Amino acid sequence: MRVLNVVFWVAATLFVASLFLSDFAAGLFGDRGSRVVNAALLVAIVVCSGAITSYEFGRNPIADTERGEWTNRQLFFALVFTISFFLGGYFIAVAVF
Repeated sequence: MRVLNVVFWVAATLFVASLFLSDFAAGLFGDRGSRVVNAALLVAIVVCSGAITSYEFGRNPIADTERGEWTNRQLFFALVFTISFFLGGYFIAVAVF
């Protein structure tokens, strides 16, 4: 689980940096390469956040809680997974077409 957290945070940091420094990334990888790198980083974020979310829900089942509340980690990684999953479709489409 520790490895997934490290991969998630590295991929998220690189993804945000590549978005803010898009001209630098385009110069480094080329225009198409920059789009492929962004899509690959987003796929890594989706996979890691989904796996971490699944692990957190397995570790803290909702049936064991008093009123069905989620922990902070469950909420954070579930939101990141959902948002990045839908953004991933856009970024992959941009990288492919």
